[in-house]
Amino acid sequence: MTEAGSAPEKRKRGAKKSPPRFSREQADVRRAMLIEAAARCLSVGGIGAFTVDRICKEAGVSRGLINHHFEGRDGLLVEVYKSSLYASVNNQIAEAKRRRAEASDWPPEASLAALVRSNFSPEYFSRDNLLIWLSLWGEIAVNPRLKAAHRELYDAYRAELAEDIAAVAVPRGRPVDAPALARNFIALVDGLWLEWCLDESVVTPQAAEAAGFEMLEAQVGPLRDA
Repeated sequence: MTEAGSAPEKRKRGAKKSPPRFSREQADVRRAMLIEAAARCLSVGGIGAFTVDRICKEAGVSRGLINHHFEGRDGLLVEVYKSSLYASVNNQIAEAKRRRAEASDWPPEASLAALVRSNFSPEYFSRDNLLIWLSLWGEIAVNPRLKAAHRELYDAYRAELAEDIAAVAVPRGRPVDAPALARNFIALVDGLWLEWCLDESVVTPQAAEAAGFEMLEAQVGPLRDA
């Protein structure tokens, strides 16, 4: 053996380290895959189908990954609620804020009208996630962790809607309880959506949108021409 070492040893010392088995990007992909698989389980079987075994089988992964990425079943349930159900709501909030920031001359009436219309867009006013919503609404009543997540998301959405309502009402001299009106509007949207999902002969998406505008316009004045 020479002082510098044998050829196999030099090759061994000079070899590059293997990259980590899972990169951060791969971890994000696996996390998203689990959320999607869990949502599919809810959509076909309700809360009874939301089990670790069934979700892992649907995603094709081991049980340990749910604990690794979500701290258990309840953590995954919260992420399904945020990602599957409130993603469109969060997008509405972000879009309203972005347009206000980028277009200082964009009137508040236009901002509020756009937020109203987004609630009745095909992406949001859809039957696709009916069973998911019903399952999670029932679970919120008995699951403290999910209830806390719901409160956080609901409060953020209601606050944004109330801000837009006040921005229209105050300059017009309309005495409006903006948070209460925002709450009532959200309840109206949820109720009309549920009626439409259960029986489309009761209401159409267009009629539901008109009802939403009528509720707000009775308090703040005309919006649909904005």
